[in-house]
Amino acid sequence: MAQQGWKTRVRKGTLLLAATGVLAAGCSTNSGPATGTGSPAAATASEKRGNITVSIYDRNNIPPEEGNWEKNRWVEWVNKNGPVDVKYVPVPRWESLQKFNALFATGTAPDLVLEYDAGYRNQWYSQKLLMPLDNVIEKHSTSYKELMKQFPQLKKLGTKDDGKIYEIGKVTPLTALHRIYIREDWLQKLGITAPKTTEEFMAVAKAFATQDPDGNGKADTFGLNLSGNAMSIISHMFGFGEVQWRFEGDKFIHEWDRIKASVAFQKELFNAGTADKDFLADKNGEKAKQDFLSGKLGMYLHQDINDKDLDAFRKNNPGGKLAILTLPKSQFGQYSPVVSSPIQMVGAINVGAKDPRAVMQYVDFMIKPDHARTIQSGVEGTHWSKDAVGCPKPIDAEKNKKEITYTGDLGMMASTLLFGKCSFSAQKPQDTEALKQLRELALQADSAYVSKDRPIPTLKPEYLPVLPQELSLVVKNSEQQIKDIWLKAIVGGGGYSAEQALADAKGIWDKSGGLKVDDFYAKWYETNKSKAFLLEDLYKFGEDAVKLYSDK
Repeated sequence: MAQQGWKTRVRKGTLLLAATGVLAAGCSTNSGPATGTGSPAAATASEKRGNITVSIYDRNNIPPEEGNWEKNRWVEWVNKNGPVDVKYVPVPRWESLQKFNALFATGTAPDLVLEYDAGYRNQWYSQKLLMPLDNVIEKHSTSYKELMKQFPQLKKLGTKDDGKIYEIGKVTPLTALHRIYIREDWLQKLGITAPKTTEEFMAVAKAFATQDPDGNGKADTFGLNLSGNAMSIISHMFGFGEVQWRFEGDKFIHEWDRIKASVAFQKELFNAGTADKDFLADKNGEKAKQDFLSGKLGMYLHQDINDKDLDAFRKNNPGGKLAILTLPKSQFGQYSPVVSSPIQMVGAINVGAKDPRAVMQYVDFMIKPDHARTIQSGVEGTHWSKDAVGCPKPIDAEKNKKEITYTGDLGMMASTLLFGKCSFSAQKPQDTEALKQLRELALQADSAYVSKDRPIPTLKPEYLPVLPQELSLVVKNSEQQIKDIWLKAIVGGGGYSAEQALADAKGIWDKSGGLKVDDFYAKWYETNKSKAFLLEDLYKFGEDAVKLYSDK
């Protein structure tokens, strides 16, 4: 993106509008339970109370004593205080596409579908499984309709190629998502410095795996994990982002050389014994997490960790010291791993929903800043009190671990930017040693990764146009095959090189009709580059959000 400059496309005054009116409500100090009857979206006496179903990611993280997504304190809170009766439909987080597709196929998909993956939502749109929302929002919404006025980008990004709105979104600060945690104490013990290039990264990984950094006299440590988020993070080092296309000058091209370089690098890491040889069996990254917590990983390529995880790490590794590693520079430049989408579409209404009015009432209730804060931080006076700057301060951290830590996906639609300063990493709670350390790591991550000088390599998936259904099928039918080829190259030893994998991947892409997809995106960019939401817009929006909200 450096070739294009960082010109501004976010309209002047867009964020300034959001800094008034809506923010005033967002910074209210009253975050206790509200009653549905007090909400403008609540059903009136003459209206029948709605009954809807809503998807919720199932991460198996609800303490047994708290219940499940059929019944727990927060399900009860929503149903007691909200304007409609809600039944949550659990969807396995890492198998959401399969689950949603099965629900759609049997006519049992929830009324409100909440899914982070833009590709999945685009697929359902192409299959005509989603409801147009223009009239639904206009007739039945209050809060979300106002939010769209404050942030016109929500309407822009929620509108599909037929000119109608299909998606519901949110606005948040621009923050780091994926991260590399590095054991600073191991660096110090071995007398080496944090790597700044991919060559140095390789050397450090080997040292962590072979030089007994934990001092137990056993060859039982790994340099890093290759499961979980690792492939994405390493690919970002080599300038390959979340999508397969990138900018080169004024062109939008399919990228092959950078992913090949990333795979070759991972192959070298694997062959050198720096990672678990069985990483392919670690489908959800849980084994890597346990290796990290138990003190067996020198570098953990993951995302944000919580205080429960950090407490476990600290207990298992007295004296262990973590830091955030800026992505090392490769032959293609220096980049950052996945960052958040400050304007992100996350939901859609099932075309078969029988009561879209009730769905919209639920959306309006859940996105109100006071309600969103309660879902995120708990009930004021029970779970938190105001700190010196007016942000939620936990009253009992141990109580909150049990009662609140599983609510993140329940607040999936929350526009946390409207919390003002309380939405930024600088104001994270610091009431325990673990929380202090997490705040410091969050600040390090934002400093290392939220930088237009070290940008993410290409557009985020949600900012690409919807592919026509026939082209979407091309991607769907080839992407797993191509991913399997890259993984085969990583573990294939001398019998299967990255160069051969590249040739095979290109062959599958071409035979599947992939060149038509490449041509579609190239023409889209040529036609729309002056009005599309591009990387410079993402970073500019993030900068403006800090200026306008971080001291509110």
